[in-house]
Amino acid sequence: MFRLITLAVALAACFGSAHCGDVISSDTCRLEPQLCGGGAGTICNDDRDCNGGLICCTAKSNCAGGMCTLACKDDRDCPADMACEHDVCFYRCETDRDCAPGMTCEHGNTICEYP
Repeated sequence: MFRLITLAVALAACFGSAHCGDVISSDTCRLEPQLCGGGAGTICNDDRDCNGGLICCTAKSNCAGGMCTLACKDDRDCPADMACEHDVCFYRCETDRDCAPGMTCEHGNTICEYP
């Protein structure tokens, strides 16, 4: 029983943190991708720089030539805090402050992209 409680506490502390295993998306990844460690938003050169299941979007526009994310066909393919645009997931936003430095809230204030 003690082991189960310890595991539950550890998992709860880890939830939403970019420093816990193969995190896909989190507030850290959204706002400070340099601290993300391979999660969505991390700057990358190729898919090996990204956590399992993520790809390195290398489009010069939108992804700044290298950003870890998920491939998608529509919003259902993305985590709840992300939306599908240009066949990849981007963090949702309402203003530029919701985005990482260098990104802007584009497409009618719906997703964070690099200009």
